[in-house]
Amino acid sequence: MPCLMTLVAAILVGASETAEPLLAVANKHDNTLSFIDLTTLDVVETIPTGPNPHEMVITPDQRIMYLSNYAPPGNTISVIDLVQRKHIKQIATGDYTRIHGAAMAPDGKHAYFTAGQTGFVVEVDTATHEVTRGIPTHGAISHMVLVSPDGKRLYTANITSENVSVIDRASGELLTQIPCGPGVEGMAFTPDGTQLWALNQTGGSITILDAATHAPLETFACPGMPVRIHFSADGTRAYIPGWVEEGVLIVLDVAARKEIARVPVGRFAIGIELSPDGKRAFVGCEHNDGVHVVNTGTLTVEKVIATGNGPDPMMLWYPPER
Repeated sequence: MPCLMTLVAAILVGASETAEPLLAVANKHDNTLSFIDLTTLDVVETIPTGPNPHEMVITPDQRIMYLSNYAPPGNTISVIDLVQRKHIKQIATGDYTRIHGAAMAPDGKHAYFTAGQTGFVVEVDTATHEVTRGIPTHGAISHMVLVSPDGKRLYTANITSENVSVIDRASGELLTQIPCGPGVEGMAFTPDGTQLWALNQTGGSITILDAATHAPLETFACPGMPVRIHFSADGTRAYIPGWVEEGVLIVLDVAARKEIARVPVGRFAIGIELSPDGKRAFVGCEHNDGVHVVNTGTLTVEKVIATGNGPDPMMLWYPPER
């Protein structure tokens, strides 16, 4: 299986080698998208989006962003021209509603979104910005979606059926469903691509899946509503926001499956991204608690960035040459 770090490097081919990245953050309750300078940690621009942007994905050439619009009926996807920093289209998804999780195929030709309450993954052609098909997940409340590093499979975390669906991407056929725990939602592959970690939010645990065999390897406790996960580039640490009133960033030793620290942040921590050098973790917190900037060396909060109401999904954006 290809190394995820190699894939990340490959998808940035279209970006300028000298471009300084910005942190893109969607403020889901303001219907806006903010861009943060990673040197000054200031908001440089905020633009409007479609209603209730919940998850985001960027094309490999770094020119287009798609944002799922979750507000009921939640049957649109926002298209953002990142170079112009402008909302350019709403993709209608019809009967596929409550669009939420977002993922991109490695070749950038298709983006995928969960239509959770209707039990489908929606496929979007990135050349035309049109829906090409709906793929059944066979799970209940499929909230998040991933594409395997080799592009051959889709994975959906199914909250109510407490499992992960593994789907052949070409045929749309269900390959298997892997039992997890209550409220399974956030997912991420380890940087070496050998494991998939699935977070059981209401169960307060993490289930580790073998990416090759799809066998569940183990489940271990992670109290405090683990909602999203981001691994360090070297795979030694996992950073997990805790979606609880007091708000925490849980830092785990990956090999030992042990907690290193719980860093207090804003209420209901949810969004997570790392700086390119891994020295900072950015944690989005619900409503107006802002983006908390955590120093990963000292595990302390350096700054709180006020982007808007409900900063949640966030990604590094590498501005391409025009």
